[in-house]
Amino acid sequence: MFGIYTAPTSTFAKLREKPKWLVPLIIAAVATMAAAAVATQYVDWEEQRATAVERMEERGMTEEQMDEALERMEAFSTNPVMRYGLPVLGALVTYLVSMFFLSLVYNIALPLVGAPGNYMKTLSVVTHAGLVAVPAALVRIVLMLLRGSAEVSTSLLLAFPDVGSRFLGVVLGRIDLFTIWQVILVGLGLKVVFDVKGSRSYWLAAAVWLLITLVFGALALLGGR
Repeated sequence: MFGIYTAPTSTFAKLREKPKWLVPLIIAAVATMAAAAVATQYVDWEEQRATAVERMEERGMTEEQMDEALERMEAFSTNPVMRYGLPVLGALVTYLVSMFFLSLVYNIALPLVGAPGNYMKTLSVVTHAGLVAVPAALVRIVLMLLRGSAEVSTSLLLAFPDVGSRFLGVVLGRIDLFTIWQVILVGLGLKVVFDVKGSRSYWLAAAVWLLITLVFGALALLGGR
């Protein structure tokens, strides 16, 4: 299974006859939760409060509405279960949903590249590619420990930390070293498992990444209004 890092082609070839997805899903989910747990230790709540106030003012909220929102935020930050448990649980749910949803999207799109599609095989490809979450979590944890901050990144946001556009911020954040690695692995996995000819599986993986990036960017714009 961990051959996905050193010999991905042969690792994916084994999934043709015996699709396996549960163990890699669990391992990557645990790594994601670990990074989220460390991040909770370095959240700057004063900065979060200032940002929240700024966004509420942009939305034209009344003083009373802002006070109520800040009270809820204060209650959240002082409750250990909410402050530490909820982000970790959120990371778990988000990761699990993303894996099953991405597998569904890829499986539906496979006929576009001449493959019949098989959800369990597609899920196996996506969850094995998802093992990129392990080194990604390790790097993120190390960066957080070194910086003493939860605000770390391995994306193009490093080059443009003060980008003003919410849409552009999402796009730059999605151009991430580990995300690119994962997209390439998905393309390779679909090619090997479903015997997709040429580079069409890579283009499919890139197209799905682009579509999701645009959707997230649009949601960020709508959420900022």
